[in-house]
Amino acid sequence: MESPKKILEMVDYIVKNPTKVTVGEIAKRFGMSSSNAYKYMKILEDYGIVIKNPDKSYIPGFKLVEYGSIILKRINLRDIAHSHLVELMVKTNQTVHLVLKEGIWGIYIEKMESAESLPMISKIGMRMPLYSTGFGKAILAFLSEEELEEYLKKVKLEKRTKNTITERNEFLKELSKIRARGYSIDNEENEYGIKCIGAPVFNHEGKPIAAVSVSGSANKITDDWIKENSKHVMECARKISEKLGYAKSSFQTSKIK
Repeated sequence: MESPKKILEMVDYIVKNPTKVTVGEIAKRFGMSSSNAYKYMKILEDYGIVIKNPDKSYIPGFKLVEYGSIILKRINLRDIAHSHLVELMVKTNQTVHLVLKEGIWGIYIEKMESAESLPMISKIGMRMPLYSTGFGKAILAFLSEEELEEYLKKVKLEKRTKNTITERNEFLKELSKIRARGYSIDNEENEYGIKCIGAPVFNHEGKPIAAVSVSGSANKITDDWIKENSKHVMECARKISEKLGYAKSSFQTSKIK
């Protein structure tokens, strides 16, 4: 008998394969006889994991969709992110936020403060604009072209501080920079005296649904500090995204001019 690991590898291969697969292909890929490959494919078919086509090839079955729906209902982003946010707080010694995109707003769903954290107005449940915040710009930078255009039609870019970017072309250039480097910087654009680094959290479809950010005193968050700690913010966001089923090749970046 093949090991459970081998069977799971077979399912993973079938799901990720862009085309249908055959028994012969499975046998060759996993080093087994055609008869054994057929037996396992028959079991997977019986359980709805795969569907057998008229030409005797196989594609992923609808049972996987059912499983996915059940899993998504059980996912609690805050719980999934918790250990990674704690790790980020320890590494940076600053305030860490987890923010969920809800329409045109960002909603704080977690806030962790270190002993060196500067008091901030943020609190769990509070909503903030996306365009003026580090977490928000990190999300906006990775929206699809259509989603970003829709957002810009709905939202007026208004000054929250003298540093808030409100000119469309300048704002789009800023989002382009964020996409290129993988993280955003809030240079006192939402709150005076506070700087922030943000990185997007992607779901299983490659959509930016949330963001992780580290915030601190503008005097503390220097250019050198950002260079040193931006990697920690991106790593935290990546780990959370992976737990949500994110695959890097799946997301689309905005191309708005």
